[in-house]
Amino acid sequence: MRGSPEERAAVKKSFQRMNFKEKAAYIATYYRLPLFTAFVVLAVLISSIYRQVTKKEVILYEAYINFVAGETLTGQLTDDYLTYTERDPKKTDVLVYADLYIDEDPSIPDHQYAYASKMKILGAISSKKMDIALMNENGYEQMSASGFLMNIDAVLNLNPELREKLEPYITKGTVILEDNSVEYNLNEADSYEAVTEEVNNAINVSSFPVFTNAGIEDNLYIGVIVNTQHLDEVPVYLEYLLNLK
Repeated sequence: MRGSPEERAAVKKSFQRMNFKEKAAYIATYYRLPLFTAFVVLAVLISSIYRQVTKKEVILYEAYINFVAGETLTGQLTDDYLTYTERDPKKTDVLVYADLYIDEDPSIPDHQYAYASKMKILGAISSKKMDIALMNENGYEQMSASGFLMNIDAVLNLNPELREKLEPYITKGTVILEDNSVEYNLNEADSYEAVTEEVNNAINVSSFPVFTNAGIEDNLYIGVIVNTQHLDEVPVYLEYLLNLK
């Protein structure tokens, strides 16, 4: 409140003589902006505290690429896994990037959607928020060629007993080490050339009961993203899938 000491004293005395209704009207008139600002700050503070208290810990980020899981299967791949590992679903989560579709063919009708999906995949990998990917054959070939998938041997070596069980399902994919795709696409090269290598970088899960029972008939692969932040979780998840009905 501005003014001389005498003016402030007079206003204070006048305020004291007001009844409750008059005081409320006075405060609303002269202190509306400070009160509104304080209310906004308090609301933001409460909202931030609530988000922190209720925020779930993501124990695994998984992507469904060129693969659609129904509601029942999605529940088995996420919530049921939390139960299997005796985690509280109110505090932990398996986060899914669903409905991702990638294809390098620019003539397909959904090319723009495929481009948007690829950008989403790149963003998630760059921010280290993608750990595993479930992919059909086309999706697997592209993820492998791009070098996004970890050598699966590095994962299975964490659990030799699991490696023995999954040995028949280990899949070798092609990784492009270098190529002339830019020059070729710009018509600066007569033919496409690439230096590649074959790497064990996926598990073929097509015959796993959880997927055959869900009616999935096409080849389906699971790969581990190269910069996963939950490497120790992956063997546990793979064994869960192997034994899931």
